[in-house]
Amino acid sequence: MPAPFTRALCGYRKKNGKPNMSDASDNLSVRLGTRFLEVAGAWHERPDQDGSDLERHVITTLQAVRPDLEIKQSCSASDFSQYAHLNVFPAFRSGYSNSAKEVKALVSAVEALPDGPDRRRLITIAQHIGQSIDANAELVTKLVGLMPEESLLKLDVVVGRPHDGELPELALALSAKWSLRTDRAQDCVSQGNKLVTQRRGRMPHFGVITAETRPSMLKILADGSGSVDWVYHLDLDSLAKAIDVEAKTRREPASWSPKKTFDRLMNQNRLRDFDDLVRVVESLPSKP
Repeated sequence: MPAPFTRALCGYRKKNGKPNMSDASDNLSVRLGTRFLEVAGAWHERPDQDGSDLERHVITTLQAVRPDLEIKQSCSASDFSQYAHLNVFPAFRSGYSNSAKEVKALVSAVEALPDGPDRRRLITIAQHIGQSIDANAELVTKLVGLMPEESLLKLDVVVGRPHDGELPELALALSAKWSLRTDRAQDCVSQGNKLVTQRRGRMPHFGVITAETRPSMLKILADGSGSVDWVYHLDLDSLAKAIDVEAKTRREPASWSPKKTFDRLMNQNRLRDFDDLVRVVESLPSKP
């Protein structure tokens, strides 16, 4: 079943009359977008959409399904138990203070004291402290230089399972891409890879939700890549029908490349409809 908000978001751009999920400079994208809107019955004029509009509608729908879970927009994975360790070094680096200036001020204050055994002992102690701080500062500088700067991209939609007294567990994460370009799709693949390799604990379910109509773009995410579990479409049934309708305008419909690509993705079971996402969230246990 399609997302309940499909018609609220999908339509024709007022400025050029082209589908608002299509690349206006790509003829196939415009044709498939038009077919999709005809099948879905979303014929109204709509402004251009972006991922944030999609995120808000997804979150509202999922919160109604599972109000007991933490369902939020635009979060870092490090806010959750499996990835909290990613905050440790950045927190240390931002909080680290090289206290050399303070030690020099201490030595100056001690040197101003009347001469005697106590003064000389305090100066010796302060100098040892200064040497130790300088050595530690050198090690920290080296560590900062060697540590990787890689970080997780922001997660567009997160579903967390509360855990008493601890950080919630990340159960599901979504990247919301209203439409796809090669770079946007690669961002999703990179994000999925990082969620796999940087976790300490259970792997969350990771998917992409989109209104993209071109099989070639969907293929980047759904054809053999293990970085993304599933690609959820706002209205997969209407997209399938739209591709069939467009294929029939070709000389050999069954061998039309976009249809062959789409059929392969469907056979691989990597493309899912919005109600599949709802079922996944419904099935999540309340607590880790």
